[in-house]
Amino acid sequence: MGKIKKLYKTFSPLPRAFRVLSWGVGVQSTVLGVKSSLGQLERLDAIITADTLWERRATYEARDFYMRWFADHDLPVYVVSAGSVLQMGAREHVHIPFWTENGGPLMRQCTVHFKIEPIRHKTRELLGFHPSNQPHPKRNAVESWVGFSMDELQRAKGSDVAYICQRWPLLEHTMSRQDCERFLVGLGLPIPVKSACIGCPYRSALDWIEMAEQAPEEFEQACKFDEDNRHNPLKSDGSTAMALYIFKDADGHPRPLREAFQDGTLQRMAERRRQAARDQLALFDLADAMCGEGVCMV
Repeated sequence: MGKIKKLYKTFSPLPRAFRVLSWGVGVQSTVLGVKSSLGQLERLDAIITADTLWERRATYEARDFYMRWFADHDLPVYVVSAGSVLQMGAREHVHIPFWTENGGPLMRQCTVHFKIEPIRHKTRELLGFHPSNQPHPKRNAVESWVGFSMDELQRAKGSDVAYICQRWPLLEHTMSRQDCERFLVGLGLPIPVKSACIGCPYRSALDWIEMAEQAPEEFEQACKFDEDNRHNPLKSDGSTAMALYIFKDADGHPRPLREAFQDGTLQRMAERRRQAARDQLALFDLADAMCGEGVCMV
């Protein structure tokens, strides 16, 4: 972690690198594109987004809006895809991180297949190289922007290929997700929903409840995907005998998503999350009041 902090705090833009934004269409990466468009960050050479073909409708609406916005600001946007995570996300070697009977998730392989690799292939093409075969671009030929905010500091990792130098401009400017939301609101721009495929096992109870209430057809797709893959062996020889789930409860026990909604488990988990947020806000309000009264004696 200390090494990453040193990297982002001392980063100097690469003068001759090809600057690419890996755009997930979420709040943070969208802010990077907007800041570049407005001259608040260096000019991007390309914005690339990878479509899993199973994103929420609200995500596609945000993507379409900002693609037009970026085009109006002369920033090129490219949409790439490695196929549908709905159709392929339960296959060996490319599967999503299903929760298993013992609670632990399977290794997440979907991000590499559906996100990282397609964006890298397009980046190489834009530089005039084959999508994957040798020769490779020279060292640090690409400055790749990733939209990790201070809330996600632990996710920041260097690139595993020599021709890409990772950069996290939000970390450089110590911006949180809330800072990013305030930035977009201040410009009168829409705030994208959290970007993730519809059936992502890492969705919170709040996410599932919001989906069930606001987009019931999407929630039904997630439930069906969960049920269809309950006893999917993942391996062609059928040697993996474990039940797979896309939801686990507060105790870490995997549960059928539909059942968790019907028996109120999701609602109770979501309410506890909301209450924790309210308690934290109340604590901040109390701290502000005490500070105003000079309790700290500063």
